[in-house]
Amino acid sequence: MSEQAASQGIGGLVNLPISTTLKPQITLPSRNITLSELQRSKRQFVAVHKKAITLGTTEKGAVDWSEESIANKFVTYLEESLKP
Repeated sequence: MSEQAASQGIGGLVNLPISTTLKPQITLPSRNITLSELQRSKRQFVAVHKKAITLGTTEKGAVDWSEESIANKFVTYLEESLKP
């Protein structure tokens, strides 16, 4: 939300400083994204991955739980779900 406010809603590529070493990049759309929209996307992401892990359809049951891996997967999911 803070990166979106800093860019004044024009979108484009922004860095998300999660920690001192982890700064994934995301391409934001040229519209303002609401907090509720982000929360909904987070819940959907968790539900989809939980189901895939339970069914064994992702990575043959081996999941990389590192902070970097999860952050990159979530950024990819957000970019796909926020496309117009």
